Amino acid sequence: MAEEATRPLLNQANDTSPYPSRQSSSSQIDKYPSTESTSLLLPFELSNESTPLLHRRDDDLSAYGGTESVRRSSSTSRDSTVPENTSKLRGRIRWPILCGAIALTAVVAILVFVFVAPAVVKQYAQEAVVLKPTNLSIESATADGMRTRIRADVVLDADRVRKSPVRNLGRFVTWIAREVETGQSDVQVYLPEYGNVLVGTASVPSVKLRIQNGHVNHIDFFADVVAGDIPGIRSVAMDWLEGRLGHLRVKGAATLHLTSGILSLGEQLLSDSVTFEESDFPALPDVKIRRFDVHDANTPDKGGMAVDLSVAAMIDSPFTLTIPPLGFQILVPNCSPDDPYISVAGVATKEFPVNPGHATSIDISGVIQGLSDELTRICPGKKKSPLDFLVKNYIQGLRTTVYVRGASVPSLGTPDWVVDILKSVTVPLPFTGHALDDLVRNFTMSDVHFSLPDPLADPGSPESNPTVSALVKVLVGLPKQMNLQIDVPRVRANADVFYHEKKLGVLKLPNWQPANSTLLEDANDAPALFVEFAMENAPLYVTDEDVLTDVLQALIFEGRSVRLTISASVDAEVATGLGKFAIREIPAEGVVDVKPPYGGSIDKLDIRVDSLELESSTESSVTVKTRVNVTNPSPYSASVPFFDFRVMYNGTRVAHVTARDISITPGVNTGLHIDLKWSPFDLDGPAGVSAGREMLSHYVSGTNTTVTVQSYEGTIPALPGLGKALSKLGIEVQIPRVPVPRIPGHEPDGDGQSMGFIQDATLHLWSSTADFTLSSPFPNTTIEITSIEAQASYQKEEEVGSINYYIPFPVPPGLSQSPSLPVELNMGGVGYEALKNALGGSLKLDAVAMVGFRIRNYSDTLLYKGKGIKSHVKL
Repeated sequence: MAEEATRPLLNQANDTSPYPSRQSSSSQIDKYPSTESTSLLLPFELSNESTPLLHRRDDDLSAYGGTESVRRSSSTSRDSTVPENTSKLRGRIRWPILCGAIALTAVVAILVFVFVAPAVVKQYAQEAVVLKPTNLSIESATADGMRTRIRADVVLDADRVRKSPVRNLGRFVTWIAREVETGQSDVQVYLPEYGNVLVGTASVPSVKLRIQNGHVNHIDFFADVVAGDIPGIRSVAMDWLEGRLGHLRVKGAATLHLTSGILSLGEQLLSDSVTFEESDFPALPDVKIRRFDVHDANTPDKGGMAVDLSVAAMIDSPFTLTIPPLGFQILVPNCSPDDPYISVAGVATKEFPVNPGHATSIDISGVIQGLSDELTRICPGKKKSPLDFLVKNYIQGLRTTVYVRGASVPSLGTPDWVVDILKSVTVPLPFTGHALDDLVRNFTMSDVHFSLPDPLADPGSPESNPTVSALVKVLVGLPKQMNLQIDVPRVRANADVFYHEKKLGVLKLPNWQPANSTLLEDANDAPALFVEFAMENAPLYVTDEDVLTDVLQALIFEGRSVRLTISASVDAEVATGLGKFAIREIPAEGVVDVKPPYGGSIDKLDIRVDSLELESSTESSVTVKTRVNVTNPSPYSASVPFFDFRVMYNGTRVAHVTARDISITPGVNTGLHIDLKWSPFDLDGPAGVSAGREMLSHYVSGTNTTVTVQSYEGTIPALPGLGKALSKLGIEVQIPRVPVPRIPGHEPDGDGQSMGFIQDATLHLWSSTADFTLSSPFPNTTIEITSIEAQASYQKEEEVGSINYYIPFPVPPGLSQSPSLPVELNMGGVGYEALKNALGGSLKLDAVAMVGFRIRNYSDTLLYKGKGIKSHVKL
């Protein structure tokens, strides 16, 4: 009977469970459990659609207790064939046997439960039980740990048990026991590979479970977790952050007090370990800044900057948790990777929840009380400070890394054990800056002043470069998030200058320049900073002389404006509530439209000769000092310490024009000193003499005479290459009129009198002589006329007479009277009749004369052609 009663327990069901089987074992634990791998008592499975919550077998459920009904049916069928009295007799005999069998069965059952079943049932439980968490959350932090809530489904699936005897006996025993209670227990979690560091201890309350095969238990309980070895936990965190954690083995151990009803099942000492690979570790969150506000801090004692921001981060957490308020230090990289990070601010977060699969919003606020010297000091061997590198990366939109470390002083509501962990863990926080391509929205220069280099400077020295002075105006766009009182007291800059995308040169402003700044709003109601500073004598290093030639050709020779592109790198000294500090290499771009220096036409310069003064002379040259008046129609000014141009007439060199220490400002400029060195023979030999004589003849005759002013290597001694490059260009200049003293009340009357060298002429018919009133332009020099060969005509063709005079006479400064010059009159011509008719009056005559002259050591001849000379005719 006993064999018949136990036969259903020996039936072997097909092992078709979908759950993987694991071979389990238990072991006694000491203070620290063994580091050897043990099987997992409660297999954890993530809930998904492909994993069945329960694996039920109805045929198995019907098998329990089913033998009694089958046996009862058989007995009934046999009794129907036996006489009734025989049945009664046998019934009297069976009752004692049945009672003995029941007692024997009870003894066997006790022996099985006490001596055999515990080990088998333990193995059955280890293989059959399935724990499927449905929700894990950390409800709150406590003074020594955290309070967690665990919700899960627990089910025993016999099909997971591989050995049939264990499976069948376990199903039988759990069917008999039906329900067990674990009792309150503690679970310790260790890290075997870190010297069995105790991570924490969880206090689990008593839990009741129905343990029949296939029954689903929904459990929901709170557990208090106490943090373990804090330094050990920090070392694991540092290995993870620094990429040294390839895998991590976690071992858990617990002592369970099991009861079933009033029957105590004793203590069960269980342990298991799980190995996590690198791919299982949570990744550092990708942080995105949603809101960023900077404003002045309301601190009564000292200034500061308050920062409020909201960030979103995908935190890879497998469970829901609530993070208490935390305090952090914000650190930035130092000059060298080996140098300690620099603390710039203290920030605090408010309490915030973390939900798996959802972005976490974190509100952060902090106050920056000041900037340390480490942050603003120039790095050794470099030209920037750590702050410069940080700002440059941000405004260029580059990836920047700052570091977050827990504050040493806890925030309100932060447990001490959290502070102990966070204060020694530094987390890198990479983020991408905001490219401020339009940071400088407008860049203009006014009151531009160009200065040529020192003529005595050595070529290649800083003094050998032209300089530029200007009033620079910059409109700096600020992020809308900035609500700061900000000032820029000083600036300096280096700028590359381009023309038609070709680099012209480099404009350097190496010294700090005082600046004025004003906060205002631009057209889009965004904050902006208007900065104005004077650029004083910034050297312009010309890097491409051909490009400069193109610029000057457009400005001077073609009379059109040019557009120069400025690409600058600006250093700004910024004053805020934090104090004064420098931000270096702020990119700035602008366009400067340069107008022609004389309004597009050389005539607009309105060059007028104010005076002439003979300085020196040789047999082949004369140096004349002049003072000229020039009208500058452009908005630019210039300083010229020295320049020397060649004057060319019909392609032949005849003179030099030299200027020293000239300053030209917009508008009328008077009294500019320019020297003219007339030396045609020295420059081009006989050809120069011939060209110079022709030029003087036209000029003295009153004809508008144009010469070409051209540079050469010596134009700017400090920049010989520039002068040579410009030599291919030439500017056509009309020789200005020379002012001469005039007879009071006598005004020019026609082209012949336009020059004013001959103020008046009188012809005496009776004596056949003529005398002239002459005007010399030289105030301190006497000109000597050495010879005159002249012919006068009436109405261009009718000859009146001729003068051939070879006796030198002087022409002193100012107005003077010539001696009476003999005239050979043509008595039979029409011209003579015109003279007689003009007796007592005046007559306009034309004259052609070859005049020899001497100015100190220099002598030459010129051809004078006068038209419409007003001549008085007397008897």
